[in-house]
Amino acid sequence: MLSPTDQDLRAGRYPKTNTSHPGVLATCAALGAPPETGGGVTLLPSETVEACLTDRRRAELVQPFRLVLLKLSSQESARLMATGDYDAALPIALDAVRQGQDLFKPSPALQLFPLYLLAAQANLGLKRAKPCEDFLGLASWLALKDTESTTNVMRSQLARLFGQLRAVQGEHHEALKSFAEDVYHCSMEYGPEDVRTSLGYYNLSKVFQGVGDIERSLSCNIAVVDIWMEAMVSTVLCTALSTGLKKVKKSSPVGGQLPLGRSQLLEVVDMLEDIRSLRVEALGPRHPSVGDCALVASLALARVGGAGARARGEALAAAALAAYPEEEEERVHLAREALARVTAAE
Repeated sequence: MLSPTDQDLRAGRYPKTNTSHPGVLATCAALGAPPETGGGVTLLPSETVEACLTDRRRAELVQPFRLVLLKLSSQESARLMATGDYDAALPIALDAVRQGQDLFKPSPALQLFPLYLLAAQANLGLKRAKPCEDFLGLASWLALKDTESTTNVMRSQLARLFGQLRAVQGEHHEALKSFAEDVYHCSMEYGPEDVRTSLGYYNLSKVFQGVGDIERSLSCNIAVVDIWMEAMVSTVLCTALSTGLKKVKKSSPVGGQLPLGRSQLLEVVDMLEDIRSLRVEALGPRHPSVGDCALVASLALARVGGAGARARGEALAAAALAAYPEEEEERVHLAREALARVTAAE
């Protein structure tokens, strides 16, 4: 016997869509939902699901359902931005803002903060400075409105996006101030030598590079290399640097985990290769720090794994070996270990 909801759906009371798309059918099969008699499946838009819940007096399920939809939208927008597809990410981010504003009304809530940052980041990726600044302004207002609930991580994210916006606008002094705030708040949360703080040093380096202050740029980006050198040798090679090579006070757990995912590690590799290019230009191809950049990037790729990462990692490990002078025995040994590790990575 059909349930009242099934009867209403079949009668056409609620909007629905029937599809036989192979991708949708495969997803349904993976979830254990077999196709219908006609071979397709019926899809219900979110408005229909909400209407069914409301009409069946299950209003207590509407809010959790909306929260799930909001989370999915936010994740999809972030995923698209991670691949560089800002055109596709922007409308999803804007829809997430709309969903959040409707969900958390009547008064503005701090839950909207990450949604505003998401929309700001999508606009920034498309060089849309004005809407980016508008969303950052909304996020700033929420943070000022509820300072006790605003965390250092939130303040760091906000400062970082402001810095990126100011850098795009050519306001170098303001960009430096914002990136310095990012480093401060990250340091308060994780410590000044944490890998998550290192991105702030890199952003400072890029601004200094952009205004031609190469000395300060090199000073900032060597901090990035030193932080990642200690972290990657400890976590990937499961060994500790000697006191001669270790330049940071912090020690990562030998064989421990990094607080970053695969896509973030690939971004770290790009960052290290960019630093290596600048240091080659400023210091020459045989400077030890040039080899350090290649070594650490190869270890990051060993952690990422996969055929593409393996080939790239092997090339970087070989580049590290080529950069190190023979007297740098420990560095040469680490580069050989990195080459073996990245070659064996699955």
